[in-house]
Amino acid sequence: MAPAVFCMLISGLSLITVIISTTLVFIVCARLTRKPWKKIKTLRNDLINYRLGFDGERYVAAELAPLATKGYYIFHDFIFDMVPGGDDTNFNIDHIAVGPEGVFAIETKAKRKQTKAPVNELQSHEIAVEGSSVENTILRFPDGSTDNEPIAQAIRQAASLQRWLSKSGITLEVRPLVVLPGWMINNPNWTKLGVQSAKNIALRLPDLGKGRRLTHQEVQQIAARLEDKCRNIEGAR
Repeated sequence: MAPAVFCMLISGLSLITVIISTTLVFIVCARLTRKPWKKIKTLRNDLINYRLGFDGERYVAAELAPLATKGYYIFHDFIFDMVPGGDDTNFNIDHIAVGPEGVFAIETKAKRKQTKAPVNELQSHEIAVEGSSVENTILRFPDGSTDNEPIAQAIRQAASLQRWLSKSGITLEVRPLVVLPGWMINNPNWTKLGVQSAKNIALRLPDLGKGRRLTHQEVQQIAARLEDKCRNIEGAR
């Protein structure tokens, strides 16, 4: 009986009314589901990016490991939280290498390969590094885009680490370094500009040091200070 009643009610309505009512139902449903779907999509993209970053940092950590046989100490995910509200608050340095050739603040940048055909002379998996100094280094990608933020970030982090070490009486220059896993880096001036590929970075990093070599005692002192900080995640003392 219920279906017959339903059909009778419909027959009494105009076609326009039915169309308008149906359209309104679809609009309401779309609005109710649009925002949750966008949130799910955003969360999914964030998860993919976090996984990409995690895998990149893990790969670089493995490539840095052989430096231990050359007198280096390697620290990962070094957290800065020592100055509330200051410039040195709430960020981390992906890797820090301390050895005879100096101290390096290493920022890992895991980027997806570009799927579009290159618009320049670069291959699809190649990044060109341009500039006359670390401060004005620019990354140029196969799609024609450029980016200087990775090296700028590495410079800021190296400066923070340098200031922090100086408070312990350790005065030296911390070298910023950007490492891009999975990319071929076209960097003719590779000993001067702070951008490297992750592959075999342990073989090249000692050649990036500049200035005087650190003594064994100095390396031990710096490593001990960093290790002490790593044991105290509440902040530096």
